[in-house]
Amino acid sequence: MQRKMLQSVMTHDSFSEDDMIIPDILPTDSLIGPYAEIGPTYPGTNVSMRIGDILYSTKTLGGSSKIVGHVGIVNSNFNVIHVTPGENGGVIDNLTAYMARYGKGETIKVYRPRDGRGVNAAKWVTNNYSRVNEYFINPFSKLSTTSPNYCSKFIWQAFYYGEGFDFVGTHSSADVIGFVIPAEVTISSNFVYITSFTAR
Repeated sequence: MQRKMLQSVMTHDSFSEDDMIIPDILPTDSLIGPYAEIGPTYPGTNVSMRIGDILYSTKTLGGSSKIVGHVGIVNSNFNVIHVTPGENGGVIDNLTAYMARYGKGETIKVYRPRDGRGVNAAKWVTNNYSRVNEYFINPFSKLSTTSPNYCSKFIWQAFYYGEGFDFVGTHSSADVIGFVIPAEVTISSNFVYITSFTAR
């Protein structure tokens, strides 16, 4: 099986499925397809990180958020991209820095897109997180609004624009007024719970 290796240096703006290593053995069920590259494992588990994984917690980062919970997405460098009030916008954290935003011992759950999806959502957030220069929750704004923004709406946009589906299941267009809460990830049929780990 011919493989294409990752470029030695990947920029935030360029990667594609063609650049990925495809291991010889991958599960082929409907939960995990051959599209999302396998990375390092989540802390305290033997579960490999995958591009497009969603990290969910009931923690509200920044304290001032009116939404209970927080979500971020794993990108091609196995960092976490998220929109947080602590940075007043979009940010990339390595996993250690991401965990440091939580209290020690807090639980972070991993949800994985079905059918190997997630790579294009991760590419979309990588290309667009810097456009979010204000954190603000407005339940009466259009889903297409990039800034101001909040964590769960940004993740919704990633899958809507990057993968072509609405994981909430009620928004036929991004040009409608809509509100997305972090827990939508946990009940969506487009994602499956994989594992949990604790912040260190």
